[in-house]
Amino acid sequence: MPIVDSPDSRVDAEMSRVLKERFLCSQGLVLDSELDNHPHMIIAVQHLLNWFSNLEELAQQPLGRRLAHASADHETWRQMRRQPGVPKGLFSRRKRIPWLQADWTIRGIGKLSELDGEKLQVDDQVQSAIAGGQAAGAWEVLQGSRFRFRWEQQDSLKTNIVVERDNRPAQPPRSTHSSWSKVPEQAESGFANVEMNKSGWEIDGLRSFLLGRDLLLRLETEMIPHITVYFDDGLYQFDELDEDMARMWNLMARSEQKAFYEQGEHIMVAELEHWRGIIKRFFSRMGLGEVESIDEIDSHGGIEIHFQNLFHPALMCGRLMGCWQRAYGRHPRCNWKFENGVHIVQLRSRHELA
Repeated sequence: MPIVDSPDSRVDAEMSRVLKERFLCSQGLVLDSELDNHPHMIIAVQHLLNWFSNLEELAQQPLGRRLAHASADHETWRQMRRQPGVPKGLFSRRKRIPWLQADWTIRGIGKLSELDGEKLQVDDQVQSAIAGGQAAGAWEVLQGSRFRFRWEQQDSLKTNIVVERDNRPAQPPRSTHSSWSKVPEQAESGFANVEMNKSGWEIDGLRSFLLGRDLLLRLETEMIPHITVYFDDGLYQFDELDEDMARMWNLMARSEQKAFYEQGEHIMVAELEHWRGIIKRFFSRMGLGEVESIDEIDSHGGIEIHFQNLFHPALMCGRLMGCWQRAYGRHPRCNWKFENGVHIVQLRSRHELA
């Protein structure tokens, strides 16, 4: 029997407790109880960097500015809605950055400091464009004014942000909406224990953070008008999506498939039920979704999986494709549809086998 309280344990007991209290779990989703149970994904920092690098490569264009704007609107939106809200009153100014920093620390996204009246700094960042946007978006909430911003990465963990007051009236970001999402059922504690990391917290030895679905939806909106690439190989089929969104999801899914596959995870599938363990470890535990049922659809590894709720179908499909490729050593293809409130994902070999 393992010694739970071993002195060599790196578990951060206090951070684990705080995360378990705030982020609840339901149907394989991780929900922020301070943000109307908005879904979040636990993702390793390096995985996010790899995924975004793949996204830029596939899109054949730099995407930093689009990610920064999505991040700024996301941070403004969430800090305006978060409970308890931003401190107000005669002596509240000094309390505002600590109020914000408490949230950033829990989410694992870095530390904000004010260098002077027009320059901010994010230390222990996740990614430079995200840091630039999140600082600018949060600053608008803290100051109650609108700002233009530009950012400059200092090193892998530090970004400086220059903010300039914008005299146009501040308009709160519109809420995002997805036709494929549902309100999760009753949530309960279930967040994984996290370990200590000098820049935040980590899971399985990897520094990780919480990525809100809203940020991904805003990135979609920023990118869709500018996507010029087409995919005609049939690797991913997203039923009932319009052409623009289908291309966007193709980019996201292919980027996720490559990022996961190149991690080198050992995926072993000897029987159908092994997929439940794979999904629990690499999906449900990280807030991507929980399998409802799974069936074989051919004798060459083809499967059909049903989910009641997903963090994002494109990321789920991409990661499933990476798992299937690791398990069978062949290239797969994927079909997703949302039917009668259920996500249905089919995976099979890309080429027909005799």
